[in-house]
Amino acid sequence: MKNLKSLAFSIAVLLIAVLTGCKSMQLVDIDRENVLGPARVRQGQQIDPREITINGLYKDGSWKVVEVRQNQITFNSHTPGPQLVRVRVGGLSTNQEATFMTEVMALRSLTVASPPRVTLFKEGQEPDPAWPGLEIRGEWDQMGSHKIELNYLEITGHMKDQPGRQVVRVTYEGIQTTFDIDVRGMASLNILQPPTKVDYFQGDTLDLTGLTVRGVWGDGIPDETLTIVRSDVTGYNGNDVGVQRLTVSKNGRSANFDVEVMGLSSIVLEKPPTKTDYYVGEALDLTGIEVTGNYTGADPTKRRSVLIPIEQLSTSGFESNRTGRAQRVTVIVRGQTANFFINITEAPPQAPQ
Repeated sequence: MKNLKSLAFSIAVLLIAVLTGCKSMQLVDIDRENVLGPARVRQGQQIDPREITINGLYKDGSWKVVEVRQNQITFNSHTPGPQLVRVRVGGLSTNQEATFMTEVMALRSLTVASPPRVTLFKEGQEPDPAWPGLEIRGEWDQMGSHKIELNYLEITGHMKDQPGRQVVRVTYEGIQTTFDIDVRGMASLNILQPPTKVDYFQGDTLDLTGLTVRGVWGDGIPDETLTIVRSDVTGYNGNDVGVQRLTVSKNGRSANFDVEVMGLSSIVLEKPPTKTDYYVGEALDLTGIEVTGNYTGADPTKRRSVLIPIEQLSTSGFESNRTGRAQRVTVIVRGQTANFFINITEAPPQAPQ
């Protein structure tokens, strides 16, 4: 117990010392007459906070050099000539402002000290926004040459979808320099593997699963397997029976593959709906129905039978308000028909409440 009291007392003393120390380091005022800062700065460049010296008076009566951060420095770095630099230091409640004069030295020229490592691009290819290997240096009045970080530069002129030699412009503080790149158009488009599905039943939608397409550029540019989406393929109509030639288009080049849409020659009712007995006024229920479609290709010997999805079926002959037994209902798919029979009776009278 005695040890716990001793520990608590020690912690209290330490907290008091810390709080006292924090208060003693509170900035009270600054020496505004002897602020030191760089006499010159390059146009477009920031001032290094370590080049600024401001002496501050603290609550304990001591004078110390005040720490300066980049976001505390304000001046116009874009206009050459004398500029007043403002530096605000201290906390929110003890904010102090110091000033000094500097001269912004004009940027005279830009130079491509090192071009990008990659200057040959495929049509449609985006360059690395960091432009690896690119080094731009500026030449300033009376301050010599200095490397400029790329995030300060505006780089324009690359048109990914326009093959040919292109001039890329680098702009900084209104001064420009350039370097050249080459955008190569694709030489050819090759279908390495057609889609897995090339035989279709009339009404089917196009399925590109398995389609493998290779783009060829040449001139040392490696071939590339391309992503093909539905909008890249033309020529398919699921309602037209017969062999169809489809065209894949990408980057101004095209290639073809064939599919066949097989026509529906007849349908067969394999199983009628589960519900065949109705009361007057009930809606038709096709649950459980199975209808097979017989399809024929361009070669009459090419025949396929497949279960037709229920959503592709339409019906006629069902009259929900007409009673009778063995009423014929006709199932229709693309002009082909099959029949089943239902019974409609009056609903039994409800028992009195």
